[in-house]
Amino acid sequence: MKKSVYIRLFVQLVLVIVISISLLASLLYSYTSNLLKEEIVGANNELLLQTSKIVDQSLHEVQQMTTALSLNSSVLKSVILPWNLEDEYRFLLETSKTFETRLTSSNYIHSIYLYSANNKKLISSSGITDLNAYSNRESLERFLDSKLTSAWEATRVISAAGGDEHFISYMISVPLRNQKKIGTLIINLREDVLYNAVVNTNNRKLGNVAILNGKGEVLSYKDKNVLLDRFEWVDMAAFDKEQNGSLVQKIDGMKMFITYLRSPFNDWIYVTLNPYNDLFQRSYEVISMTLMISAIGLVVGLLLVYLISSRHYKPIRNMVQALTIYVGGRQKYQDEFSYIRTSIDAIQLENDAFRQKFQSQELLLRDHLLMNLLSGKLSDETETNNQLSYYQMDLGLSNYVVLVLRVHFVRDEGVQLDEKLKHWLCFQIRTICEELIAAPYKGAYVGGFHKHDVLILHGENWNNDHEPMEEVKRLAAAIQQQIADKMELVEAVTFGIGDKYERITEIHLSYEEAAEVLLYEKVTGKGSIVSIRDLNVNRTNRNLFIGYQQLIDRLTGELKSGNLEKAVETKAVIIEQVQQDEISGIYLKNVILSQLFNSLVKVRIELSLPEEEVESNNWHYEFMKLQSSKEISDFLVEMMAGIANSLKIRSSSKHSEVIMKLVAYIREHYREPLSLQSVSDMIFMNGNYVSKLFKDTTGMTFIDYLTDIRFKEACRLLGETDYNINEIAALAGFSNKQSLNRTLKKITGLTPTEYRNQQIEKRLESPVS
Repeated sequence: MKKSVYIRLFVQLVLVIVISISLLASLLYSYTSNLLKEEIVGANNELLLQTSKIVDQSLHEVQQMTTALSLNSSVLKSVILPWNLEDEYRFLLETSKTFETRLTSSNYIHSIYLYSANNKKLISSSGITDLNAYSNRESLERFLDSKLTSAWEATRVISAAGGDEHFISYMISVPLRNQKKIGTLIINLREDVLYNAVVNTNNRKLGNVAILNGKGEVLSYKDKNVLLDRFEWVDMAAFDKEQNGSLVQKIDGMKMFITYLRSPFNDWIYVTLNPYNDLFQRSYEVISMTLMISAIGLVVGLLLVYLISSRHYKPIRNMVQALTIYVGGRQKYQDEFSYIRTSIDAIQLENDAFRQKFQSQELLLRDHLLMNLLSGKLSDETETNNQLSYYQMDLGLSNYVVLVLRVHFVRDEGVQLDEKLKHWLCFQIRTICEELIAAPYKGAYVGGFHKHDVLILHGENWNNDHEPMEEVKRLAAAIQQQIADKMELVEAVTFGIGDKYERITEIHLSYEEAAEVLLYEKVTGKGSIVSIRDLNVNRTNRNLFIGYQQLIDRLTGELKSGNLEKAVETKAVIIEQVQQDEISGIYLKNVILSQLFNSLVKVRIELSLPEEEVESNNWHYEFMKLQSSKEISDFLVEMMAGIANSLKIRSSSKHSEVIMKLVAYIREHYREPLSLQSVSDMIFMNGNYVSKLFKDTTGMTFIDYLTDIRFKEACRLLGETDYNINEIAALAGFSNKQSLNRTLKKITGLTPTEYRNQQIEKRLESPVS
């Protein structure tokens, strides 16, 4: 065995030291560079801001002076009046003198011109100039063609000596805010005087400042050859991202640090360029010092690594020597750690305490396997049987049925059931189940799977499809009896039974069916034993179903009439009939209870006030959670009480009591020839107002309500008596046979004769499955 652990430990520690020191050095340098950069950027931004303020102030003074000149009476006359009249030349002279006075008072104003569109000429301190002879004609014409009333623009003019002269001109429409621009006042500033006197005031600190317009063209700079050209040295897109900032870029092979600031006064951009190496000289000094410190730290770290590695290797060497004496066989292992690990594994496997501890975990692993089986996660039948054999669980090879238990504990104010006691009771139930299935069946019990206890059964002789269900039900009844005899704190245990399946990997299908059966506990009641086959038997009788519907209609009618007590009694009759009904299947019983619930929800929504929000989703959610007939009955009573309260609130208006009495009168005298006007006259109220109150109180119009009562009575007489159509029309309150025909046809789509024949056929039919 080679001494590789020591070398590996030494190399790893060296790498840790080198990487740590390198990271520390890079972080220190990065921090210093960023700190210096922020300091330089802050200083440059402050100086650029000072420069922009000085320039903006100078330009603002020019604008104020220009505005004042534009308001001068002589200037206005020069713009408006023609210049070919001899007696009008006085205001031209006054205008020229005014311009000359302004020129002498400013160091950087080169010239002042006033252009008159009426005369197509310009006047300045030196005289009158024709537009075609004006040196800056193109700039003036661009301004005249634009929609602006004032503008700054840089211009280049050829001087008398033949050289270029650069100006920054301010042009303003005269009169002010005149969109026709019948006159324009032009102030020309010398760019070189403005740059030296105003722009580059901080030349020692900032270097060379350039002023750009919004298009990126150079307005003012020390190099006059680039004026009016685009500032191509720098990517202008960078200046559009922020109001101010900085960037690093190579210009003519030299790395330059560029700072910029955009003025809010006129959107001009102030740019300064500084050699990068000159600014960041201190950073290079810092990195040199950092490298020197890092080198010293590396040497010290390597010495410490050597000492620490040697010291920590000593206990490893001693452990290897001790294990060699106890176990032996060092030659076949690559290093000390693999030898130590293998040796400890061998010792642990031979240790009795470790073996007992391992065996104590088998119950958890066994339950985990059964949970995977119930979840359908095991698809390989052979592998599943092998795992069951490993944990010594014999579930047989075929024919499986799953039972799901729901335990209901006693709810008594004098009994406190904490979680620990509930777990103990569930353990007792598990013991009872395992004792009862031990002899005749093979099976397994799984506790707490999806909040249910599950019993897996296997019967060797389950060949008849119907035999297993009855046998499993008898077993469930025996378990219930044992629990009732031995456990007083358990109120009831409900069993859901899935169908029989042949393959062991199909056990999860039987579990899903058994869990589905438990959802109908609210129909079957606590302590019931129901299989999936019971759900599939959906027997019903049409007349019986119609009877349930009529009871539900009667309940809603009583509720709308404000008779809560009768409605509660009718509800009790419906619940009792559902519980005692031996003809209808479980699915149909659930449909009847759901229909009763939905009818109450409909009434509640109909009686809600316009501004009232009805949260029907919460009612459906609460109804789905109910698990017994008593819980359903209590829940429906609570709903009806809320509906009655809503009806009471709705009927609390000035004439609501009168309307409710009117409703009762209509229900008693619907056979008589009633009309909205006749009942309105009877209570001395306006017919339209009674109609509105009736709709607000009952949710139906007067005619619809009266027709509904007569329609239901006619249907009852057609189905239960032998009266002819004319007699039924009279007894139900219809004026004639034709009126009954129209109403019945509109609502049912049938004539009275067809409806009667349909009811006769339903009575003659026997219950179907």
